[in-house]
Amino acid sequence: MPSGIKGDILKIAIDLTPVYDHLTGVERYNIGIAQGLIKLHPEDSFILVFKNEVHPEFLNLIKLDNVRHLILKSCNKLFFIQYRLMKEMNKIDADYYLFLSFTSPFFFRKKKAISAIFDLTCWDCPETMPVKMKYYYRLTYKASVKHDWKTITSSEFSGKRIRERYRLEKADVPVIYGGLSQVFLHTSDKEKEYICKKYGIPENYILTLSTVEPRKNLQLLISAYRELDQKELPDLVLAGRKGWKLDDVFSGKDKEILNKIHFTDFVDDEDLPALYANAALFVFPSKYEGFGFPVIEAMSQGTLVLSSDAASLPEVVGTCGVLFKSEDKESLKSKLLDCLAMPAEEKNKMITEAKMNAEKFNWDNAANKLYRIMKDGEKE
Repeated sequence: MPSGIKGDILKIAIDLTPVYDHLTGVERYNIGIAQGLIKLHPEDSFILVFKNEVHPEFLNLIKLDNVRHLILKSCNKLFFIQYRLMKEMNKIDADYYLFLSFTSPFFFRKKKAISAIFDLTCWDCPETMPVKMKYYYRLTYKASVKHDWKTITSSEFSGKRIRERYRLEKADVPVIYGGLSQVFLHTSDKEKEYICKKYGIPENYILTLSTVEPRKNLQLLISAYRELDQKELPDLVLAGRKGWKLDDVFSGKDKEILNKIHFTDFVDDEDLPALYANAALFVFPSKYEGFGFPVIEAMSQGTLVLSSDAASLPEVVGTCGVLFKSEDKESLKSKLLDCLAMPAEEKNKMITEAKMNAEKFNWDNAANKLYRIMKDGEKE
């Protein structure tokens, strides 16, 4: 009997090829929901598609009787996504096809494809990305929302923007919040001294974590930091892999304080909790975010959060952190000093609320919401 009919098992194909290249929020979203679906629904059948090798977090899962996997050899990235991946996914007979990091290939036409679009940077902040990528995303997003069965996203803000841009109904763009990776669910056993030595950073520091690129607005943070009294401030640690337009992060004057700024480059997953937990303050100055995973991660580790009020960030931060006016350097400077001088009682109360807020974001909830959407789709 065909699957997916009258309550029978679902056969679900999941594209996990993006997780080979690097791990940012969108890849973690893919991993978290895929793991949640497999863990919570052992009655169903899963086909996992990887690039070059099975990702370490799935080595045990592929041993399960209800899970099989494919490994595709990498090649030119555009050719890989738009031809090789499409060709192999088309061969799979499944009830649903999940593309949870990026949208489905441009010409993919299986009936029940579900793609994730996390934000509309290509429309709302096109100046923060390379021109060719702006047009690439505009084209692929348009094809995806036209042909895929559902488009999921990670915040109410992004859901509203996607519906407005593509004239979709609310039911066509379900909002599924992300969750915390397993590494953040337990107290870190990494010592501060070990973390500081490994990444060449001081023991007292203000932390920001993101890909180093224009959209993350590190220029504003560095400029605001430079204009404050350096003697009164912890050093500034910029964590995250180097992205597009790295050279634009510093202005000429900013180079005067390079001795107070530390780049870690990529941080190993197992070190992230301790890096957050040991920070005097976590600052997230981003111009535009579809969700903002680092904010929740910092909150989960008991670190006070100062974030811009751009896009989805007020939705994520709520009253559990401090917001500054996006793109307003004076607001950032003022709030940064307020956070560092915050009375212990007020700070501890906010941190306690922030930890509780972070607990709401978990992958079981995300996986179950997506599963209910798929089950409801079987009634159509």
